Amino acid sequence: MVQRVSGVASSIGSSAAVAAVVAAAMGSGVGVREAAATRGESDVSQTRVCREGAPACVARVIHEMTERFDALARRCDHDAIFALVYLRTTEVYRATAGSIGYDDVASVTREDALFADYYFRAFDAYHTGHGSVPPAWQIAFDSAAARTLGAQGNAFLGVSAHIQRDLPFVLYELHTQGHAVSYEDHTLVNEFLAQVDVSSEIIDRFDPTYPPGSDIGLIAAWRETAFRNFERLRDATPVERIVIAAEIEYSAALFAQNVVASTAYPPGESSSERDAFCRARRD
Repeated sequence: MVQRVSGVASSIGSSAAVAAVVAAAMGSGVGVREAAATRGESDVSQTRVCREGAPACVARVIHEMTERFDALARRCDHDAIFALVYLRTTEVYRATAGSIGYDDVASVTREDALFADYYFRAFDAYHTGHGSVPPAWQIAFDSAAARTLGAQGNAFLGVSAHIQRDLPFVLYELHTQGHAVSYEDHTLVNEFLAQVDVSSEIIDRFDPTYPPGSDIGLIAAWRETAFRNFERLRDATPVERIVIAAEIEYSAALFAQNVVASTAYPPGESSSERDAFCRARRD
């Protein structure tokens, strides 16, 4: 069954909730190769083209993302917001991979596939009830299911969980596989991320209250911290690595709780107008 941390969304700051997050982290072995939900044969990163870091790998990732997003969009599911952001981001990576100037584009492509699998695994674990769900992702998926946030909150939760929680573990796993992404290439990724702006599509299709434009500043800062946390995991002893992993889990979950508090609909308001708008645009 899904490993849920009781009360995370409402009381992550309490000592009991902190202990629960740490226990979940230790129990699932995060900080080593089990930081994400259980791997499956369908993992995109396990296909031959993705193990090789070939350009065709990105097309496989986009295909999987498109199928998932289309299903969510047809239902006006609030999970569609991050799915769209992630899909368009990956499309921009594919369009720019040959021009950014990466020293080892194959390693960045392997990262692209494994990074996507961390999201797919968390999503599938939550929605099927099989496997572990990291606390930050649980808060994101719970909020989408409850329809308690505007689209900005949904996007923020997904991007935060994926970068602040997942990325250090992805970088560490690639390191253990012998395909480490250099700090220089990691930093170059910010150049293509600065070209991603999905706001107009979200406004047109899902939620007209979504703020226009995009800002790479916060994302770049999160990615810098993620790389430093990867280095901490890489250089730690096995016992230290468990503690560092728990810190990453807790920090990401705490941030998610704060996002929920700051982007939830005010009392007396709901997502009804947003959902009606989405259905009208869909139909």
